[in-house]
Amino acid sequence: MAVTERTSGRRRYTCWPDTLCFGAGQQHGVNFRDAQETHEAFIFQLKTAAEKTAVTKVFGWDEQVQYQLHHQEWRACKPTLICWHDTPIGSVLLESVTEADPSAAGEASCRYLYFSRFFLLPEWQGRGIGTAVMSLLEAICDAENLPCQLMYLQGNQVFTLYQRHGFHLLSQDHQFVSMVRLPNATNHSADSAVPLS
Repeated sequence: MAVTERTSGRRRYTCWPDTLCFGAGQQHGVNFRDAQETHEAFIFQLKTAAEKTAVTKVFGWDEQVQYQLHHQEWRACKPTLICWHDTPIGSVLLESVTEADPSAAGEASCRYLYFSRFFLLPEWQGRGIGTAVMSLLEAICDAENLPCQLMYLQGNQVFTLYQRHGFHLLSQDHQFVSMVRLPNATNHSADSAVPLS
């Protein structure tokens, strides 16, 4: 496992360029690179392309507010770029999170993976790249024997992609949907729970 410190209790995975991940992604021409300062504008463009419709429905879109939120996320932890050969086409962030376990006495903690900032430019969607990235995520979760959580905005059309890769509904409200995947999970398509729309 390769991680770098983000904040207390959260560590950024840097394993995407690793042989296992790179080898599986390479069959699709996909490779992973750490985002550099020069990629900040691209990442905001990507976030805008991927989330503007859903953000507008839930909160309303304010360019300045959205840029401030993006900038805070960027400073806290840069995502990994998803590239088609040398061209950035998306981003992803995987973190290892350790939290105090409120159900346990003493210093017990629980550890899980947190998957976020998974965006592909619209012209690169529907080509199997999202599926390839999700397959890599599954392999990491299973190898680490850790659950993985994610959250997305209501109205975002990613539920079925996540469900196909073993995630199931954890909770939701009128703004966000939370999902979890247990290690060595199988497809949960039989689950009847679907996000509000």
